[in-house]
Amino acid sequence: MTDVVLDNSSRSPWNRNDKRGLAISIILPFLAVLIGNGAVYALGWNSNDPAYEAVSFNPPGGVVAVVWLIIFPMWGAARWYAYQTGLAGRRASYWILALIGWALLYPVITSGSNTLISASANAASLVLVITAAFQARAVSKRAFWLIAPSIAWIGFATVLGFFALSHA
Repeated sequence: MTDVVLDNSSRSPWNRNDKRGLAISIILPFLAVLIGNGAVYALGWNSNDPAYEAVSFNPPGGVVAVVWLIIFPMWGAARWYAYQTGLAGRRASYWILALIGWALLYPVITSGSNTLISASANAASLVLVITAAFQARAVSKRAFWLIAPSIAWIGFATVLGFFALSHA
């Protein structure tokens, strides 16, 4: 099958194969998580589960927010790099979009939930980030390495969730 190459005039702004496309791909997820974190705090969804608070290595909420403000733009860049590699890359980029969407919905899904649901959502997040990373790796090592640090972060969150279960 032959891949159809589109010029920038027929691409969405975030898919353009130039610096502007990359910048937009980085900025949009950053703005989404910035607004999302703002909404989480404004709506009071940032209340911490006492079981998580009981875990000695539970990071402060501000640290968690800053880490997400770093990760989301990295995912946006990874999506852009994967997309630029052709049809297979476009397919891989959908996994990264799913990851971004899931991570944006995560606070809504887990707000007010019990520790088991939160810990399970963390484990699901870990499966999704690993899947997205390896889908991206098949088309772009740079995309993979932009996702890789979040595997460690979400892995940490998953371990934290399982420790929290012992305090629930």
